[in-house]
Amino acid sequence: MSNPSNAQALIATPVFSDELGLLMFKPDQAALQAFRALLDKSPVLLARAPEELAAGGTGLVTRKRKVSPLPVDAVLFFASQSEVFKALGGAAQFTGWQGRGEQCVIEGDDCTGGFTWSSDAQPVSLCWHHDNEHREKPVPEVLEKIKHRLVAFALSRVSAFVGRGYGVDVSAAELSWWAASHEVHDLLPSSLALMALGRKAKPTERQTALGWRDTDARYTQRDHVADLTEKVKAIKFEVDPEPAASFMARPKLSRWESAAYLKFVRSQPCVVTGATEGVEAHHVIGHGQSGMAMKTHDLMAFPLCHDSHMKLHDGGWQQWERQHGSQLAHVMATINKAAGLGVFG
Repeated sequence: MSNPSNAQALIATPVFSDELGLLMFKPDQAALQAFRALLDKSPVLLARAPEELAAGGTGLVTRKRKVSPLPVDAVLFFASQSEVFKALGGAAQFTGWQGRGEQCVIEGDDCTGGFTWSSDAQPVSLCWHHDNEHREKPVPEVLEKIKHRLVAFALSRVSAFVGRGYGVDVSAAELSWWAASHEVHDLLPSSLALMALGRKAKPTERQTALGWRDTDARYTQRDHVADLTEKVKAIKFEVDPEPAASFMARPKLSRWESAAYLKFVRSQPCVVTGATEGVEAHHVIGHGQSGMAMKTHDLMAFPLCHDSHMKLHDGGWQQWERQHGSQLAHVMATINKAAGLGVFG
């Protein structure tokens, strides 16, 4: 995997041996070494291949992850704010990320004498000579180094948070995910919030047929940060350790409902196809959870696209689970992600 921005997978047709209890794959000779290199001593995720990948036959496939580059100035403005920098780990994390600090950022190893961390809010390593010079009057070259490193540091922290390796491009949505989880999303620049919401800036000025200049700015201006904040509001999830019903001999159980939680579930990718459009919240059926024609609690839901949702209900939950895993495992994964994102407050 030379480019971390690319997602690699191996497409193969499985062979089941019920008698031996084995699941086998038989790649052709050309793909065998690719299988070995990619899977050797690593955990393997088995999933149904999306149609656009399966159509190409078996073997090693690469799907490029399309990420629009983030505007550096906007990321710098965001990361420079004290609350955001603190959420990133502060000065201690920033200096630790840079290394041992035994090299001057101005002249590197050419500087002589001892080294120290600068007194800036975002410290960088300087030799004593340049540190004294920078204290007396900020050195432009040092300030530029700080900006460059702060942006790289912020994106590396976000990349680690969302589970991606170092050097992988971070999307605006992932940056907003990190910001919402650390309660600093209201500090995002409007340009980043616009990108995270998938909106495109429209030209606000145009030339009419008669040569007049016209504008639709008053119709298109929106507070993108406010819209993003509205989408990441935490669900009120209060816990009563001693509900009144628990003291009854035969309490009547009520169904927990939350439109906000179901909205979150529908915002997640389908667990079968990975689709993000037209996703529905499927409530677990079977497992003793859907008796008396009543849906399970809204907490027992996970995301499925419409076609996968219909296949589960039409083909039976047992057959679906043989192909895609236990519904309960998908529910646990959804709850775990919701809790980790701060959905429950």
